[in-house]
Amino acid sequence: MSALFVPVGPEPSYVYWIRRITLLLALGTLIFGIWWVFSTQGSADQSSQASTSSPSSVPSSEPSANPTAESTNPSPDPTIEPSPGSEPGPGAVPVDCQDSAIKVRARTDKSTYVVGETPELKLTITNIGELACNRDVGPRANELEVTSGGYHVWSSDDCSASDASKIIVMKPGEKVSSSITWNGRLSQKGCPSEGAEAKPGRYDVVGRNGAVDSDGNPFSLTVSE
Repeated sequence: MSALFVPVGPEPSYVYWIRRITLLLALGTLIFGIWWVFSTQGSADQSSQASTSSPSSVPSSEPSANPTAESTNPSPDPTIEPSPGSEPGPGAVPVDCQDSAIKVRARTDKSTYVVGETPELKLTITNIGELACNRDVGPRANELEVTSGGYHVWSSDDCSASDASKIIVMKPGEKVSSSITWNGRLSQKGCPSEGAEAKPGRYDVVGRNGAVDSDGNPFSLTVSE
């Protein structure tokens, strides 16, 4: 046996063999550990490259079975009513005027006329409410009537009744006026014949818009001097 493998020393030979075997085992363990570290690192690199090169998932182009609220058709916008004291905003549809929001006034251009003159009668409609609203202010909705002692004398609807409507948006405080000339004669509904000339006396003119009546406004017919 070569001298390299022959234990030399004061200790028994088996002691030296145990030391050599222990050293060889430690050296083998170290070599195996280094090999294992490098082989594990290589496997990790290969796994990383494989995951990087794999195609990413492509989202499906088919719609979801339960679409979200944004994908549903929106319901039509509800009607928006303006707040009190304001005008309707863009896209708002004004409501019809309540009769309680409408004031009607009737008057004449003078307080006294001579029999044979033709008084001018004027009707004024005012929105006294807090909302802008729709109101029919056309001939169909309006009437001017002359009375005396509570009895009918003449009406703008007797001989020239009209079915024409004129619906407008009236803002709060807005006024709409119209006028007509009374020929000074009596009339009946349907205008069956030309009425007699009105006699001297005290008269009232009353206005109407829809179901809203005005107070009577007095005037007089007198005999010419």
